[in-house]
Amino acid sequence: MLRSWYLLCCLWALHLPGAGEGAAAAEREIDTAHYRERVKSMFYHAYNNYLENAFPYDELRPLTCDGQDTWGSFSLTLIDALDTLLILGNVSEFQRVVNVLQEGVDFDIDVNASVFETNIRVVGGLLSAHLLSKKAGVEVEAGWPCSGPLLRMAKEAARKLLPEYNKAIGNYTKFDDWYLWVQMYKGTVSMPVFQSLEAYWPGLQSLIGDISNAMRTFLNYYTVWKQFGGLPEFYNIPQGYTVEKREGYPLRPELIESAMYLYRATRDPTLLELGRDAVESIEKISKVECGFATIKDLRDHRLDNRMESFFLAETVKYLYLLFDPDNFIHNDGSAFDVVPMPYGECILGAGGYVFNTEAHPIDPAALHCCRKQKEEQWEVEDLMREFYFLKRSKKSTFKRTADHSGRESQTASADASSESSRGETNPEKNTKRRLPLLSCPNQPFTSKLSVLGQVFLDDT
Repeated sequence: MLRSWYLLCCLWALHLPGAGEGAAAAEREIDTAHYRERVKSMFYHAYNNYLENAFPYDELRPLTCDGQDTWGSFSLTLIDALDTLLILGNVSEFQRVVNVLQEGVDFDIDVNASVFETNIRVVGGLLSAHLLSKKAGVEVEAGWPCSGPLLRMAKEAARKLLPEYNKAIGNYTKFDDWYLWVQMYKGTVSMPVFQSLEAYWPGLQSLIGDISNAMRTFLNYYTVWKQFGGLPEFYNIPQGYTVEKREGYPLRPELIESAMYLYRATRDPTLLELGRDAVESIEKISKVECGFATIKDLRDHRLDNRMESFFLAETVKYLYLLFDPDNFIHNDGSAFDVVPMPYGECILGAGGYVFNTEAHPIDPAALHCCRKQKEEQWEVEDLMREFYFLKRSKKSTFKRTADHSGRESQTASADASSESSRGETNPEKNTKRRLPLLSCPNQPFTSKLSVLGQVFLDDT
């Protein structure tokens, strides 16, 4: 019975508008410019109300028009929304917020903060803003992108998180283009549900070229959206309905994220239709005077007094990028910036941005540039150690000569030893030293096998 229901769902999805060949509804042209402006208006309605009613708290409470701290008291929404400002083209506000954050955010406070949320929202937001600063017209310091005030803030926040950092592993099984929860060691279905957070999966599939499977799974998820005007946190697949106490939709971005990636890969107009439906649904159900409220229950569209920061960091951003194919984030390498560095020129902004879990874009080219600088630093440290060794060796030779002035043979032997040492160190000086990123040149070998308190033994 269960598999029959799966088959019915699959066939239903294949007969949705846009899924079959020649589907007339999918051929309707979506006015992307119109919806791009609608999305921009959504952003500023939420953003301005946060500034007026909630800043410097973490989040806006849109029903009571005030603010609250949720994930650590870091003005979270302001950090989370920063790179979205640039994607929407607002350079002046980006510059203003950078100054506000440098002056007003302090991580040296005693608060109960979420390691995961602080990592993806605060550290990720600051890293992304740091790498986008030059494009936004911010005056950057010498050594950028490998140094800068926002980068230092990100490193400070990350250092606070390191002692508590941990990872969890999940396991899922696929049934007819749905992905179910299973027991990790037995492989049996534990819950036949779809969780809204899983809606990122078709987008990930598209990045490895698995377009056919991605579209089929996406269409399943899209049917749930059409049923409720949003994705419930949990959806019972056999029953075709929400799960008790998981009926809400906090304006999550995952399905829109998948639509953006799939549209870049296929240009299928069905994906623009999802974007259109998302704009219409969110504005109709969630918009209130002071922002956009979490939907507490999709069955009757009751609202909750919260606007998560990811609405500005992710949901609006992915919607805008879906309707803005010419955005700099979609750069195909035809344009780029050349940044002078101590060792030569560095190419940045050529595209290939990697989004973190909170949709903060990171330019991977910066990692390459700054790794070169790190290797250069290691070479300088090697030279300094070599210089110190030679200096100490000369002092030792001078002392022996002064104490035993009559013993010329010993002095000559010491001089020869010094020359021999110089001859041995020169090849190291001329050989480029390559070390792993997590090692430090002045550590003993055994120390390199200890990372964040976990010791790795050498069994070779």
